[in-house]
Amino acid sequence: MVFMMNFRGQAALVDSMFFIAIVSAVCTAMFYFAINYGTSTDSLMNSFYSQDFAEDSLKVITYINIFRNGDAVGPDINPVIAHPQFDYMLAMIKEDYVKNKLITLPTKVAIANTIHSALKPFDTSIDYVFYIAKESATSKENKYITMIISTRKCESGCEFNSNVEGKVIKRVYYSCEPPTSDALEKYIFPYAGKVDSATGKISLIDKANSDVEDYMGQSEQYSIYVTGIHLWVAKKIPALDKIIASADEPDPAKREANFNCVVLNTTS
Repeated sequence: MVFMMNFRGQAALVDSMFFIAIVSAVCTAMFYFAINYGTSTDSLMNSFYSQDFAEDSLKVITYINIFRNGDAVGPDINPVIAHPQFDYMLAMIKEDYVKNKLITLPTKVAIANTIHSALKPFDTSIDYVFYIAKESATSKENKYITMIISTRKCESGCEFNSNVEGKVIKRVYYSCEPPTSDALEKYIFPYAGKVDSATGKISLIDKANSDVEDYMGQSEQYSIYVTGIHLWVAKKIPALDKIIASADEPDPAKREANFNCVVLNTTS
């Protein structure tokens, strides 16, 4: 009888210890959830905001009104024009591409000016890249029709610390032609931290190899391309430092091989 009572007592003690362990684990989980709820909610809201901001920025860039000749972004930049004609940035891109399946320098400058106008409120806090790319491309070929990277470049006072007054930092836009399709993923994104992205699809006209006749009797083919923007909090990134250092080099062979960028002379 005594043996049975001892056995039951040990069983009750073990059950109590299991119960205490379970309650402790549940309480610990609830405590951890409670103290991290605000942080996780704040991070989630910031993520939603950043994603929405990237998507809205892409819409603004492609559909913002610009001067028809692409020389300026808005009437405040060139008020001398008596009768300015406006159009969408996307219309200028489409018309430029249909000529020779390239995005020419004037259009790239117009794109850069448009980006600067759309993202000017965040001029000192973020870096970004805008691109138009082939929807399908191998990792060994350049899928980008155009890539415009924007970061800040020290113009003067660079020998001083960043907190010293008199240091001039200017936002600069670079037209880049990376030889491979994974240049961003390989050389920038791993060092940029959180990258907020937005992508969309546009149709551009190729003149060859089509059975569709346009209104002038010429054959047309519509190809689908991806347009996108990536934004991240501005910071020093090795690849961007190399781009800044070599973008003014006139010899393409001596530029940064990963991106092959040149400075765009914008109005910003």
